Amino acid sequence: MKQVITLSLMLITSLSIMSFSCTNKTKANQINDTNPLKQYVGEYVLSAYAGYIIKIFTKAKENDTKLYISAAGQPDYELIATGEHKFAFKELEGFDVEFRDEENGLFNELIVVQPDGTLNGVRTGKEKIDDFSTIDKELVAKEFSGVVLVAQDDNILFNKAYGRKNSQKNGLNDLNTVFDICSITKQFTAAGILKLSMQNKISLDDQLSKYFDAVPNDKKNITIHQLLTHSSGLVDGIGGDYDTITEEAFLNHVFRSNLVNEIGQDFNYSNIGYSLLGLIIERVSGKDYESFLNEEIFKPSKMKHTGYVIPKWKNNEVANGFLDGIEHKKPNEENWSENGPYLNLKGNGGILTRASDLLLWSQAIQNNTVLDKATTAQYLYPHFEFNGIYTNYGYGWGIENNNSENKLVVHGGASDLFATDLWIHPNKGITIVVLSNRPDEFAYSIARKFSNFLLAQ
Repeated sequence: MKQVITLSLMLITSLSIMSFSCTNKTKANQINDTNPLKQYVGEYVLSAYAGYIIKIFTKAKENDTKLYISAAGQPDYELIATGEHKFAFKELEGFDVEFRDEENGLFNELIVVQPDGTLNGVRTGKEKIDDFSTIDKELVAKEFSGVVLVAQDDNILFNKAYGRKNSQKNGLNDLNTVFDICSITKQFTAAGILKLSMQNKISLDDQLSKYFDAVPNDKKNITIHQLLTHSSGLVDGIGGDYDTITEEAFLNHVFRSNLVNEIGQDFNYSNIGYSLLGLIIERVSGKDYESFLNEEIFKPSKMKHTGYVIPKWKNNEVANGFLDGIEHKKPNEENWSENGPYLNLKGNGGILTRASDLLLWSQAIQNNTVLDKATTAQYLYPHFEFNGIYTNYGYGWGIENNNSENKLVVHGGASDLFATDLWIHPNKGITIVVLSNRPDEFAYSIARKFSNFLLAQ
């Protein structure tokens, strides 16, 4: 079953595995006197993710004799020595940590090995800054497949295609290749909701019971704001992305599902929450979801190559996804209705677009083309703090450094076949687009590399 998940959910899920299958290890809890714990203590930023911090620390009440690891939204885990600068999680099988690159008595690199893959991090302030040429060479060396676009204001600084979009003779990716942007779709749904709010057709405080019949008591008070910020308590999903499902059946499944947490209290990423927002757009506007976005968002932004089915894609325009070197279907060749994907995906993922259209979208946001200045500020405001991959979530965006010149609004997307990332530094006019038709974790490190370089100038 293919799932559309965001970058934040991917990382939170991988780290959350720590909470399960706990077993006691028998490895000796010995620290070499020549390697004091203070060598490891500090914050390490994961290179593949937008500002996600792993903390290594000791506790004064234990006389700083034990080493711990923690990540945002996760409990503290004790580490026990297993070798030179190597540790294991005391109560979790299959999770190990290694420290590398010692300098002046401190280690600068951390590697977390876990059952679902390896996470790499560097001590904060020690991230390597590469220039465009070096990053380009790394993309080639790692056989990246996709398109990368970097711009500042109206100037395109870097724009290059790599790899293949399909196995045909002329099947190389080019600058106009169309990709599935996965959960980046959510920011268009959020913008559509805010457009209706700007037009005084809805209020963000409106409750589900205003738009849907027979909403059960435990869900009737969920607000549009809570759907937008993933604080509704709703589960992530109720079925596969490409399952055929009617609106009635979808709503029945959603309303019968159990809440994950109390409404408005915690962040819990919910794809179905954004599908409900898509349905609200349709009920208020009287138009199909994609038709509304096309008229109110894509056309004003001059995005002629964005949507589900309206753009009338050419045969060789949309990239096929690749997994382990095997070519799969194009996203729009999957089980879609005549209006695009069914509700398990519609509104929360699956929009198809080019990198150049996402630059137009970034410019439309910054120029208040679709949303007025006040509504744009609301759109990009850190509404919900949740200590996940981003410290705050806005409306369809992760928000970092909100009160800084380096403010970052960012969202990634992932499926079994595609990996996508969109970074905007609005105060600097910087836009970074990464679209890949392979689900490689490396894809999520690319935007950070360009961002580090540009912000250091």
